[in-house]
Amino acid sequence: MSLQHSLDIKVHFPGALYNLIDKAEVEDQVKFLVSTLDHIISLTDASEHMNSVQWSPKTVEYFLKDLHRQSSELKECVAQYQKPSQKESYEIRIKRHFRTLKKILKKEKYSAQAWGQIWRAVRTHLQRMDIIAENAKKKFLQRV
Repeated sequence: MSLQHSLDIKVHFPGALYNLIDKAEVEDQVKFLVSTLDHIISLTDASEHMNSVQWSPKTVEYFLKDLHRQSSELKECVAQYQKPSQKESYEIRIKRHFRTLKKILKKEKYSAQAWGQIWRAVRTHLQRMDIIAENAKKKFLQRV
């Protein structure tokens, strides 16, 4: 899926990756959620590059606090998994995706339009992550 703006800023969304993760084991889903949250945090932490957008610094701060809390809580779950952690292909793919988002921002000189496109992608990530979290929760509760 590709999100596009009138200034021809193209932001690819890894929908196929989310479809794969949706069918994965609960443990892999949780690891994916942690990894994606951490990438969103890293992207948002680039606040020195947000001069072109009119976002409330307090709102960004609250958003980041919430993401940090969620990431921390999910990392506690991951720490309890028996399966040794290894770099899964989905982790590499999501890292590559967010690296591309950062390159787009840099190339577009962190313009308001670029941030707008990036945030549409982030919103889509958060919506898909919410679905994965709900599905993981259902799968987990079925096992208990």
